[in-house]
Amino acid sequence: MLGRVRFWESLVCALLAGCVAHDTAADRSAVRALVHERAPALAGTALSNAERTSSASSPAANTRQPAPAEVPSPTAQPLTLDNAVRIALANNRELRAELLGLGVARGQLVQASVFPNLDFEAEVRFSEDRTLGPQWALGAGFDLTQLILRGSRRGAADAELSAARIAAAGATLDLAYQVRLAYYDVQAAAQELELLRVAQQAFAASSEASQALHDAGNLTDLDLSNEQSAEQSAELELARAEAEAVDVRERLNVLLGLFGQDTGWRIEGHLPEPTADLGDLERLESRAIRASLELAATRSGLDAAARRAGLTSTAGWLPRLHLDARAEYDGQYWEVGPALSGSLPLFDRDQGNAVSQQAELDQLRERYTAAAITIRAATRSARARALGSERRARQYKERLLPLRERILKQTLLEYNAMQIGVFQLLDARRAQLEAQRAYVGTLRDYWRERATLEQLVAGRLGGTFASSEARRPAAARGRAQEH
Repeated sequence: MLGRVRFWESLVCALLAGCVAHDTAADRSAVRALVHERAPALAGTALSNAERTSSASSPAANTRQPAPAEVPSPTAQPLTLDNAVRIALANNRELRAELLGLGVARGQLVQASVFPNLDFEAEVRFSEDRTLGPQWALGAGFDLTQLILRGSRRGAADAELSAARIAAAGATLDLAYQVRLAYYDVQAAAQELELLRVAQQAFAASSEASQALHDAGNLTDLDLSNEQSAEQSAELELARAEAEAVDVRERLNVLLGLFGQDTGWRIEGHLPEPTADLGDLERLESRAIRASLELAATRSGLDAAARRAGLTSTAGWLPRLHLDARAEYDGQYWEVGPALSGSLPLFDRDQGNAVSQQAELDQLRERYTAAAITIRAATRSARARALGSERRARQYKERLLPLRERILKQTLLEYNAMQIGVFQLLDARRAQLEAQRAYVGTLRDYWRERATLEQLVAGRLGGTFASSEARRPAAARGRAQEH
C-alpha cells in the first residue's frame, strides 16, 4: 500500500512540475559553495545568517529584526574588520534582495519544467427527430510541440539559474569588499582627525604667540596676519576632516545595515603596517582567471544563449502539433480515435528571433575574451599600485618620519638655546604632523589596493576599478604634504 502511495505521489510530482524543487535552499547552498571556494572566511555562519534572514525578512524595510545569535553585537566591543564583514553579511538588505532574487530564476526553471496542460472539449447535438437521442462529442489532448521542446527549455532555464547563483556569490564578495574599503576609510579618517587636532593646537599656539609679540611691538602686522590666516586654515581643515569622518562612518553604517543605537559602534587601533608578500604576478593572474565569477557567469550565459538559440531554431522548423483523443456518441454507439492537428512552418519559422539569439551568442563570446583581458590587466594594476603604496609607506616610516622627528628635536634644542624663535619650532612641529598625515594616507591607499587585489584573486572584478576615484584624494593629499 505504501509503495502505491509513493508511486502516485511521484507521478503527480512528475506531471505537475517535473520534480523540480520550488524553494531556493539548494541555490543558497550552491552560492555558499561558490563563496567558500574563493573566500572561505565569508561562507561560514555569517553567510548562513544572511540566507536565513533573507528568506524570512519582512517587506517592511524599517522593521527591526533580532540578529541571529552568531552575529556579533556592533556595540558590545570595539568593531573589528572581521566582525564588520559578518554583520554586513547578516544585515545588508541589498544582499538579502540578491539572495531573494534566486527565487526568480528558480521559478523560471520550475515553469520551464512543467508539462503542457491537457486541453479538452465537449459537444452535444440534438436532432429534430424526436426518436433520436442527443449526440455527444468529447475530445482531450495536449500541445505535442511544447512537450518535445520541454527539455531544451529546461536546459536554458537551468543555465540561467546557474548564472543567478554566480551573481549572488558575486554580490556577497562585493559586499565584503566594500565593507573592507569603508572600514579602512574610517580608520584613516580617525587617524587623520587626531593629527589635525594636534596640528590645529599648534597653529593656535603659534597665533597666540604672534599676538603677544605683536602687542609688545616685536612683530609686524603682516606676520601677525599670516599666522592668524594659518590658524584659520587649520580650523577649516579640521572641520573638513570632521565632516569626512562622519561621512565615511555613515557609509559603513549603510553597508552594515545598522540604524538607531547600533550605530554607536567604535573602532580602536590604527591602520596596520603593510605586509611584504603580495605574491607572484603570473600566479596571481592565473588565480584571478580561474576564480573569476565574471567569466563563470559569462560561461553560464553562453550555455543559456546557445540553448535558447538551438531551441528557437528547432522550434522554428517543427510543425505546431496538437495530439488529441476524440470520442463521438451517435445515440447508439461510441466512436473513439486519435486526432492530430497543427500548423506547418511554411513562412514563420522564428527567423528574426534566431538571428537575434545568434547575435547575442556571438556578443557573449567576445565579452568573455574582453573580461579575461580586463581581469588580467586589473590584477597587474592592483598589484603594481599596492607595491607602490608599500614602497611609499616604507619610505615614510624608515626615512621621512625619522628625519622629521630629528629635525623637531634639533629645532627644540636650538629653541632652548635661544638661537631660534618659537615660530621655527612650531613650523617644525607642523611639518612633522603633515608628514604623519601623508603616511596615514599612504597606509590607507595600500590596504585599499591590497583589498582590491584580494578581491580579484577571490574571483570578482566588479567594483574594483570604481575604487580608483576614492583613492585619489588621499594620494593627492599625501603628495601635497610631501612638498
